[in-house]
Amino acid sequence: MGERHRDQKSHYLVFPYPTQQGHINPMLQFSKLLHHKGVKITLLLCPGDHFRWLRPRRHQRVESVEAYLESFKQVGLRTLAKLLEKLSSSGCPANCIVYDAFIPWPLDVAKKFGIVGVVFFTQSCAVDNIDYHAYKGLLKLPLTKYDQSKILLPGLPPVEPGDMPSRLYDFRSYPAIYDIVVGQFSNVDKAD
Repeated sequence: MGERHRDQKSHYLVFPYPTQQGHINPMLQFSKLLHHKGVKITLLLCPGDHFRWLRPRRHQRVESVEAYLESFKQVGLRTLAKLLEKLSSSGCPANCIVYDAFIPWPLDVAKKFGIVGVVFFTQSCAVDNIDYHAYKGLLKLPLTKYDQSKILLPGLPPVEPGDMPSRLYDFRSYPAIYDIVVGQFSNVDKAD
């Protein structure tokens, strides 16, 4: 191995779901741990006003959550690909993308560029377990709070229906939120 190759350290792009501190902070803390171990980290964050569409303004049409998420995905796919190309030619290529499970599409870019794609779950294991079973259709939806039977899922104690996430009762009212949360498992089996 040449000296140059031995001196290069791993370079990870870390891509949190950009709307909530509950997604950004865990990935920031994880990034600090990786950095402490000698990994070069590039934390990918959207500008602070990126989600300004959530605040209605006078004489401005507010787009739907679904339309915004699709736009975010399309722009994100292009921007992430351009960043990887730029880093490849800069002498400091990225060799891993760690992405928030709420945005599974960075894995597609990682695979396209032949680099490792790692999914990062920011919710608790119990909530992810519930959402996974909903995604797989193993949890009959919609739930009803008035059902007296306990819900039994592997890895969890018996759960009262009223203790389940509210999105599982009325998931048709907020399909974009349901799709994000349950859709985080759409390609988890392909992640490295």
